[in-house]
Amino acid sequence: MKYNPFSVSKFGVFNTCPKKFKLQYIDKIRIESEPQLALFRGSYAHEILEHNFDYNIPVTLNEVFTQEEADKVIDMIKKFRCTELGKNIDKLINHKNSIKEEDFAFDTKMNLVNFWNKSAWLRGSADLYNINISQPTIIDYKTGKDKSKDEDFGYEQGMMYAIYMFIRFPELKEITAVFVFVEHSTKKEILYTRDNFTSYIKLFYNKTKKIECTDIFKENISALCEYCDFNGTEWCTSYQENEEKTQDILYSKVSLDF
Repeated sequence: MKYNPFSVSKFGVFNTCPKKFKLQYIDKIRIESEPQLALFRGSYAHEILEHNFDYNIPVTLNEVFTQEEADKVIDMIKKFRCTELGKNIDKLINHKNSIKEEDFAFDTKMNLVNFWNKSAWLRGSADLYNINISQPTIIDYKTGKDKSKDEDFGYEQGMMYAIYMFIRFPELKEITAVFVFVEHSTKKEILYTRDNFTSYIKLFYNKTKKIECTDIFKENISALCEYCDFNGTEWCTSYQENEEKTQDILYSKVSLDF
């Protein structure tokens, strides 16, 4: 495979814009972008949950992520912990058989390999899982928008988790991926079964082959371009140019005849 390793987010970049995929993962062009508060907030929330709701873990502050923002995250987690969902997550975190924060990777022969191994085909990271309970479960924490009602959300990410679980635990027949939206105390559950293991593999294999067989990575001009680090740079000005053309067309259609 030319562009190994793959991940759900990497597939997502290609689906959003093949040109961005090429710039980011093939040409490996790095653009210095403004630090995003949401990323700092999400990272700190994960740290607290990873450390059994420890609100005193060290936190790196900067001009974007201030102590005030850190306190907001702590307050958010405290409120979440008091909800029914939060209490259940608390129990799961402290369950003797639960595993927290585990990176994983596997090759095209479905062998588990080191996360940084050159033979890795697909890789990811699990926030929390436990297969020794009545309903084997793998948890992924989410901060930001509540997408618990979004039918399409999480399907492929959960599938990646399921493949890993089925490879690592041959006796496992099914696993439920649970996406927990911490700020909203909501969740979305998706059940995956070993009976569909082959179809899960095929989906990611086909995605991989599509990328591997792509010769021309065309830009996909959309509203998302506004949030792309490459937009307006020497490597990609398509959105800016298209926006100008669109405005020209709109202005040219203006009529002063009454």
